[in-house]
Amino acid sequence: MFLPRGVLSAFGLAILFHTQVFADNTATVGVYYETLSPGCREFFINQLLPAYRNAPDRITVILVPFGNTVVNSTNPLTFICDHGQTECEGLKIHSCAIVLVQDQTSQLKLADCTIRNQTDPEATLTECATKLGIEWNPIADCAKAERGSQLLKLNGDKTKELDPGVEVLPTITLNGRQQEQTQLRTNLWKEICKVLQPKPSTCP
Repeated sequence: MFLPRGVLSAFGLAILFHTQVFADNTATVGVYYETLSPGCREFFINQLLPAYRNAPDRITVILVPFGNTVVNSTNPLTFICDHGQTECEGLKIHSCAIVLVQDQTSQLKLADCTIRNQTDPEATLTECATKLGIEWNPIADCAKAERGSQLLKLNGDKTKELDPGVEVLPTITLNGRQQEQTQLRTNLWKEICKVLQPKPSTCP
């Protein structure tokens, strides 16, 4: 069956409109960070989780723990982390948790909880995961095994794809864009509201 040209045009416009609404209906936030950076900790506590809680069904968060870490050797994989070996341990724990904790809300709550105290990353993981009802043993085992190093290396590869590269931590992307870093780090929810259509009622 053939439709008149006018009907086809209207149908095509409707599809385009639906696609645009769908595309603007969600925001994807990428967070490139370190676990012992005071600025990263502050961002998680004061910006990321509060913004996510405003519209959890419309925000996708991609966590990329690595920052300014350097791959020291590849066989075996070893790293030099900005804040020492304790941070390397914390980064591996976060890398493993991101893969093993599938529920995004649980994943973000665990990251937020563990980044608050990184003096003993595994002890903090145990305490936070237990409080949140998340199995901590698989995450700890992963972090201590080769898999933890491999996952951290993969996060390093993702971090290297940033253009421009990491200058200040955390580095934030919003729907793949890196512009307005200061605003993204200090008023994330306001920036998210600029890309969401229709805007949530909680937007400023």
